[in-house]
Amino acid sequence: MRGETAVGGALGLLCSTELDGLGDQLPVRLLERELRDRLGDWRITALARREHSHRADGGLGATPISSVGPDDFHLIVVSLSEPLAITELPGRAVGVAVRSGGRTGIEVLSTRDEGPDVVPNLGVLADRLVEPEVLTARVQHLRQLGRLPEHQYLVLHVTATTPLARLRPAVAKAAELLAIDHVVVLPTGVQPEDSGWPTMPHDAVVEDRLAVIANAAAVVACDEHVAAAAQAFGRTWVLFDPKGADRQAVEQFGSPEQVVTAPSRLVTAMRRALEVERSAKAVRLLDEHLNAVARLAEEAFVKTGAVEPRIALLAAENRALRRAHRQLHARLIAEREAVVEHMLSRSGDVGPDLATERRLHADLAVRHRDVLATLAAERAELAAMRSTKLYRWSRLPRVVYGKLRGR
Repeated sequence: MRGETAVGGALGLLCSTELDGLGDQLPVRLLERELRDRLGDWRITALARREHSHRADGGLGATPISSVGPDDFHLIVVSLSEPLAITELPGRAVGVAVRSGGRTGIEVLSTRDEGPDVVPNLGVLADRLVEPEVLTARVQHLRQLGRLPEHQYLVLHVTATTPLARLRPAVAKAAELLAIDHVVVLPTGVQPEDSGWPTMPHDAVVEDRLAVIANAAAVVACDEHVAAAAQAFGRTWVLFDPKGADRQAVEQFGSPEQVVTAPSRLVTAMRRALEVERSAKAVRLLDEHLNAVARLAEEAFVKTGAVEPRIALLAAENRALRRAHRQLHARLIAEREAVVEHMLSRSGDVGPDLATERRLHADLAVRHRDVLATLAAERAELAAMRSTKLYRWSRLPRVVYGKLRGR
């Protein structure tokens, strides 16, 4: 329905929504929210390189890029976790680099002439995506299902390549250092081996993953995306990165001291992470970059020559919304009065005070009608008297008599 009524441009979000990772499913949601705030009435469509059907994406539908035509979008925003060739983008669409740093081989167009923009991981904006009340409710539901403990816990994020057996003793010592009794395993991709700790489903939806991270006392991440989400919610976190693939990306929003390459260094890194001060620089850089993307989108839309019709449609939509708001306001008032009267009539006993007030109100209404009727009759009689010839001809003597008497 929005696609039919939108009066702005069309924006495509090409992300890795067909994959399982948090870094594949989180960017499209964050980009849609942030760019919709900046562009307002634009039609924003999620795109994917392949058709997919995953539970973890929360039922998000994405259009395969192969079915997109060259005139379908004014701009396409690219945020992929795998290489992309420019030839894969539709003809006259523009690709914009909104991606995490540290990934190599991603060929995208840029918002600037000097090369692709490398911005911090979009996950540092994860706290803007879901309301705190929703996260709290999901934590309560997960506890009722036995997925989360009642007390504080440490999150251990694992991937298909994480050496869980080697990492487990170090994680237990880190939890002991923080005086935390529970550890919760948050897997990505496949379900890990039984570690003796509560384990979230590997296909948990994005909102559940964010709720687990936001409520944790500390996080041991195995990729930059979970680390960025922990940073967004102000959690104490450490990245286990044995190959150093994500160090450069993480240093854009965190400290180098929070990255470890061996399990033996995990406890020391966790102790240092407690002293790391959170910086807002990454969030500021992302906001500036998204503002630039929004400006590019507006410029692409202006080139179509559709500015004046867009303003006219916006004005018409604004008038319709105001009219609908007035009608809704009147309807709410009428329904509220009807509900109150219905409840009072069904209660049977309305109370002596209310009955007395209603009786006095009825008496006053009768007296008011009587006074108005008397006043109307007197005014009619006075008007009839003033219309007689005797009253009109005696006007001058009455005026003279009145002045003489006034002396």
